[in-house]
Amino acid sequence: MKTAIGTVALYTKVLAGLLLLTLMTFLQPSWFHLTPGKTAGVQLLIAFMKVALVVAYYMHLRSEIGYLKGYVVMALVILMIFFLIVGIDVAHS
Repeated sequence: MKTAIGTVALYTKVLAGLLLLTLMTFLQPSWFHLTPGKTAGVQLLIAFMKVALVVAYYMHLRSEIGYLKGYVVMALVILMIFFLIVGIDVAHS
């Protein structure tokens, strides 16, 4: 069982990581002058890292049992399928 001090230290590190990634989100366009498409890709990558931290630690998915993680993955796959369908529809219209 984790102690309260260990948990506070862990959440403090996660918060520091989220704040650092947020700072990178704002500073990345001025540090690296990329094309708009590449800048969007880098911004999405940073956003994915932030989402992963929030889901793993603040939503406690890291310590959940396997089938619940499977449900989350299944929901994300279904969401990606919908995005793909909409993207194909927009590209052909």
